[in-house]
Amino acid sequence: MGRGSYWWGAGFSRVHLGTPARALAQDTAIAGYQPQFDGLRALAVLTVMVDHFSADVPNFPLPDWIHLGATGVRLFLVLSGYFITASLRHARDRMDAGALSATKTISSFYWRRLLRISPAYLVFVAIALLLGLGQVRHNWPWLFTGTVNWLIASTNEWPPAISHLWSICVQEQFYLVWPLLILLLPRRWILSAIIALALAGIAFRIGCVLFSVPLIARWVLPFGSLDSLAAGAALGWCGGRLKASRGGWLLGFVCLWMLIVAAVLRNSDPTQLKSVLVEPLEAGAFVILVARTATGFDGNIARVLNNTGLVFAGRISYGLYIYHILVAMVLARWLPPQLRFIITIPALRLVVFGIVTLFTAALSWRLLEQPINRLRGAKPRNVPLPHRGWEPEIVTRFRCSPRLRLSQD
Repeated sequence: MGRGSYWWGAGFSRVHLGTPARALAQDTAIAGYQPQFDGLRALAVLTVMVDHFSADVPNFPLPDWIHLGATGVRLFLVLSGYFITASLRHARDRMDAGALSATKTISSFYWRRLLRISPAYLVFVAIALLLGLGQVRHNWPWLFTGTVNWLIASTNEWPPAISHLWSICVQEQFYLVWPLLILLLPRRWILSAIIALALAGIAFRIGCVLFSVPLIARWVLPFGSLDSLAAGAALGWCGGRLKASRGGWLLGFVCLWMLIVAAVLRNSDPTQLKSVLVEPLEAGAFVILVARTATGFDGNIARVLNNTGLVFAGRISYGLYIYHILVAMVLARWLPPQLRFIITIPALRLVVFGIVTLFTAALSWRLLEQPINRLRGAKPRNVPLPHRGWEPEIVTRFRCSPRLRLSQD
């Protein structure tokens, strides 16, 4: 997946652990709020925004062989698999302990998911339809059914204005099935199911290479993201955390090289089998990063991830992702002639589009998403506010003891 322009409309040519009671007692780190995850989300969405806002400028701000957007999306997929599975694991623990019914837990999950994802998404769709951006009016059935990724795969092209929604659609399609497996399968089968899911994602891409499936379909269909989602899911199910150690620098070096090798392979011939290693290499590096973030970095990395502005951007990362293409297209179409120099100067365009997107997402968060979030239930009294991002949030609130309430993200 390389650099192309979503908003100019150009083609885009270039993701049995002890008893339930023991699991609940051991896994409070996942349930609590770790602000560094918001910092991580912010970095992921900012890489996507930078890539899209500068897509038509060669070697800006980084060489073209570094695909920031593709890497940022991969990180989001791993984070998504991690949080959704950690959430569902808590729910499963309560179900196995007899405190919750499967029907109530599943219905609560889907209702809360609908309330989390729909408001900003529908506002984006309504504005795009009203303004007639790109081919939105022609493709509205795909938008309202959450199947934009299938539209892209069937046409083998990236429709302007809505192409970026493919990754959200992939996740939502994954969430339709994954809760049922985690909550209803026997516990002894779940880890095997996660491993099978990862292998299925790799097998799908191998099949795409062998049968010459177009690269776009290989990228956007949900099967191509299964190994990334499964990598995060495995970490979430196992409650994995990576503590600081003297050898941490070596692990960081290994992760960096995994990402570099993935970047090199992404620029190689996609018809060769070695190209299928891109996603597993990135997912593996990001699993290590997520596991380390769950424990919490210190030093300079902690200062970056805990930065107030970055944490705030992470909280509204879903809105940043949803609205950034809309902002770019609106500004590109309606900027007055005396201000159109903003578009022609890449660095200035990056800053202005970024600021307007940040303002739009913050406004949406404050006036739309936060009020609707309250419909999903009261915040836990003794645990800090749970993670907010484009990943699914709390499945339900559970009372574990008179002094502890766990939240599911």
